[in-house]
Amino acid sequence: MEMKCAADYPEVDVNAPTWIRKMRTVFRRFDSRGRGAVGIDEFLDIATNVLSEFPKSENYFGDQLVQAMIHLWYGVICTDGPEHQRTGIVMHESDFVTAMGKCINGLFKTEFVQNIVSPLFDMADGDKDGFMQQNEMSQVIVAFGGNQKEAELLFRILDAGTKKGVTKGQFEGILAEYFFDVGIKGKTAKLFGALINYKRPEDYPEVECGPVWEGKMRTMFRRLDLHGSGKLRCHDFIQIGRALAQRNHLPKHKADNVMRAMLDIWVHYFSVDKDGAHFTELMEKDFIHNLRSMINGEFRHAIDQFGWTFFKAVEVEGTGFISMAEYRNLQEAWRVGRAEAEGMFKVLDTDKDGKISSDEYLSAWCEYFLGEDPASPYKTFFGPVISQHSRNSLAE
Repeated sequence: MEMKCAADYPEVDVNAPTWIRKMRTVFRRFDSRGRGAVGIDEFLDIATNVLSEFPKSENYFGDQLVQAMIHLWYGVICTDGPEHQRTGIVMHESDFVTAMGKCINGLFKTEFVQNIVSPLFDMADGDKDGFMQQNEMSQVIVAFGGNQKEAELLFRILDAGTKKGVTKGQFEGILAEYFFDVGIKGKTAKLFGALINYKRPEDYPEVECGPVWEGKMRTMFRRLDLHGSGKLRCHDFIQIGRALAQRNHLPKHKADNVMRAMLDIWVHYFSVDKDGAHFTELMEKDFIHNLRSMINGEFRHAIDQFGWTFFKAVEVEGTGFISMAEYRNLQEAWRVGRAEAEGMFKVLDTDKDGKISSDEYLSAWCEYFLGEDPASPYKTFFGPVISQHSRNSLAE
């Protein structure tokens, strides 16, 4: 079965909703560290992942791959300003989508085979017979950030039972359809996982910070204040990180990743005010006041990045989903009862597949911070909302 090559596609409408969803999804997959940003490090991570999957590949092809990833970032996607000033640049989701919109019909397309298709195919085609077998294609797609099940399905469609494998032209067609087709019905629409579709922070109206919103922020504060001291400190987040590592029986490298995510959350989102000043501790009233002063400014555009960092901290198995056990461990780490946690899990699991996707999680997360509907099912994300100033109550 043949597929269209990159050159056969018309100019991409970069404002097409499905294409934007695809690029948002790619961004989340490339952001393997869960820091809410991508840069040269993430593209080197891709190269590292591919090299790890194919340790017997010739060094020449490994060098070709690394150079291609470097050029893809510096020469195609991140092109604003002198190159020597771009070393430390990272892009958040909106910046990445904008950058892809600028290059998709230019260098990204004209150098598509050179920068992406050939380096990946040449690494995976171990016996150099011009075909990739199912395991090779799955490994290289996953290393590039794609979804294993979708890769296996596409292989079976393209191979059509011949058992010859997938050619470089067919492999190009798979990737080309994802990046250059603006429709949602293509065979590759879920190549990088289910398309992100949650309501973005910029789609919410200005937050009025009324009683419902204030109650949610108060509830979150008291959940995170693990010792009930009335003050939020870094050690609360350290304790949450340790609890998650212990409850999930994580090996050291995964435990370290979770701890780093918790520290990032404290340093970048909670212990800083709108002017960039940092705090060592926060009282409840100061915590709420600080969020109120930032929620309609630049901070709102970081809400989903903040949520993504939390998602990656909880999603410890690397499946792209949060299991019931993982979610329960998180909630119990900040004293939400098991029954409440399991009830909220069912609310978040909107497609009822027994797991929470990043889309489902971030839908609830953004609604919690930016929505003010008293009837929203997501208002109990951190447990029953505390609507009064009682120091002892954790329920309405």
